[in-house]
Amino acid sequence: MNGTRETAAATTAPAAVSTAPSPARRAARFLRGMELLAIYVLIVAVVGVASDRFLSIENIANILRNTAIGGILALGLTIVMVTGDFDLSFGGAVSLLNLLALIGLDKGLNLYVVFALLIVGGVLWELINALLVVRLKMHAFIATIATMTMSKGFIFWITKGSTYYGSYPDNLTYLGRHAFLDVLPANALVFIVMAVAVYLLLDRSRFGRHLYAIGGNSEAATYVGIRVNRQRVVAYVLAGLCVGVATVTLCSKLATAPSTAGDGYQMTVISAAFLGAAAFRVGMVNVRGSILAIFILTTIENALIMLSVPFYFQFIVQALILIAAVTFVSRKNKKGAGPAIF
Repeated sequence: MNGTRETAAATTAPAAVSTAPSPARRAARFLRGMELLAIYVLIVAVVGVASDRFLSIENIANILRNTAIGGILALGLTIVMVTGDFDLSFGGAVSLLNLLALIGLDKGLNLYVVFALLIVGGVLWELINALLVVRLKMHAFIATIATMTMSKGFIFWITKGSTYYGSYPDNLTYLGRHAFLDVLPANALVFIVMAVAVYLLLDRSRFGRHLYAIGGNSEAATYVGIRVNRQRVVAYVLAGLCVGVATVTLCSKLATAPSTAGDGYQMTVISAAFLGAAAFRVGMVNVRGSILAIFILTTIENALIMLSVPFYFQFIVQALILIAAVTFVSRKNKKGAGPAIF
């Protein structure tokens, strides 16, 4: 009798439905957002075949060295953009701080004191931007264009448009020009450490989740108790820290102060932030994407040099990449995939 009931129950019970995703679906989920990484691998493979010097140890070290400064700046811009804000002034800030640092060294200030002051200067610079954007409610583009223009004014006022040279301590260039085992440049090591720290901060901490929430919907973030304005100010402060460290590495690399020292990183860093939104957290500015994108842009620039392509094509390629990246992010934002940057 009991056996009959068990048989009937087994017959009438609904079949268990498996909720585990299929292997194909798991693979698709893993590869989603990895297209940009695949493009990078393809670029390296193609150029490596076209140029026998491209994958040499010396050239790999050169790519790492050239990526470091722009990469550190891209980390700072990414932190700000995650909240839905922006910063156009970092190039001018780097140029001005680099000039002031070399003037201080030429006047006899201690090297490490100058490096510490550079970091403080970067933080103070971005605090000014935060005051204009967060407290005075100015649009981030307008506010940071104003501070960028101000930096240019100070630079030309001090230098009269000429490059500043001076007498500096011998160990000034260690960070910018030394490489461990002739492979890993010292400034690249700084970038790697900062990249890991920013990744953990944004993607693995409560603070990072708050920043993404602010960028996604600041009103909703306020409603759930996030102190939106304070977090936005902190984001600018962290960007200022990146500006300061980037200036330390640039100062060590150049040991001179041209009036346009930081201008060459402007478009590359902005392009990296937008291009990075096409990877990992697709449609959203994210730190892993920015790191990958800055490597792609630096590698492309290096590849064009290796293939003897005229230098002006670098600007054309960079502009096309920026247009494509901004278009992609804009379309994703209209679908509600991430923070609205525009």
